[in-house]
Amino acid sequence: MNLFGGPPYTGSGTEPPVTSQPTRWAIAGTGRISSLFAECITRTESGIVAHVLSRSEQSAARFCEDRGGTPWTSERKMLSADGVDALYIGTPHSEHAELAITALSLGVPVLCEKPLTCSGAGTLAVVMAAHQNGTALIEGWMYRCHPQIARLRELIQSGAIGELESIESHFGFRADVDPEHRLRNPKLGGGPILDIGGYPMSLAMLVAGLVDDRSHARPRSMEAVGVFDPVTDVDADSAAVVTFDNGLEASIRCSIIEDLGTEFRCVGTEGELRLEHPFLTEAREDGRRATIEITQNGETRVESIEAPMDCFSLEARVMTQLIETRELQPEPPLVGHEESVVIAGALESWRSALEQARKDRT
Repeated sequence: MNLFGGPPYTGSGTEPPVTSQPTRWAIAGTGRISSLFAECITRTESGIVAHVLSRSEQSAARFCEDRGGTPWTSERKMLSADGVDALYIGTPHSEHAELAITALSLGVPVLCEKPLTCSGAGTLAVVMAAHQNGTALIEGWMYRCHPQIARLRELIQSGAIGELESIESHFGFRADVDPEHRLRNPKLGGGPILDIGGYPMSLAMLVAGLVDDRSHARPRSMEAVGVFDPVTDVDADSAAVVTFDNGLEASIRCSIIEDLGTEFRCVGTEGELRLEHPFLTEAREDGRRATIEITQNGETRVESIEAPMDCFSLEARVMTQLIETRELQPEPPLVGHEESVVIAGALESWRSALEQARKDRT
């Protein structure tokens, strides 16, 4: 059942959406991810940087010098200005909810970097704001735009590896940053579970859901282990075993103290599938090329899959298409609104399970 009445599970092609004119983007946040988004959409003509929001007037002005647009320090003034077709949110996690709800209440479509908010309740509030105001909302799990995800889905559904038995995925890197940095700061939604744990969690949910023809499965229970930051006490590395509502299990891990890289693997009764770079193709945020290793009867072959453009640009074009068709959310395999709420709840459960494991050790 789709709680928010989204589109049916219909699959996805690999061509970028065709749009009539570029979307004029307002960009909230002037950090690395916002700069990369602006660079990508400009290079591929997938949008125009029209407005830029920052707490610092100087930071907004510098961003505009490099990427174009008009600088702002007031979100409401910017969102009420002429020439704002959509808002991209690339601020720290803790600021996502307020910005998204403000924009949606003003009728401005929102593409918000993951996680949409730092809690299940916050994510539900943002989703409800989109529906109450009839305004498009996308949570930025941009890896879902790459055609390797559509191909992974096809292989599993076609029975290429038989009946699915287990799922494994991880994402980790070493973050040598100060305690005040957003990755380690609890006030800014620090810790790898919130920052990158949603990648292995959401892909495991998608794949587990394919067993019974759903866009995603729901976690039923979770066990977690890990370590905490000795200075800020946010999670620093955690592994979890997730049991879904259809009985499938997934082993997932995330870290900001170990350079794990990224990987996804699922095993079936007749073979297995492996994605070396499921979340960052070519190990780059703007990568296009990916591979899927398919093992059957003890033999492995490799399929190479290339996206028509980077995933940020594909994501931006999906938003433009939603605006033109007046739809509120994207179709699978992109993350829809109900799935956003489920992912947020799953990440909360993961953090709670890790905290409980710490209490059990003391």
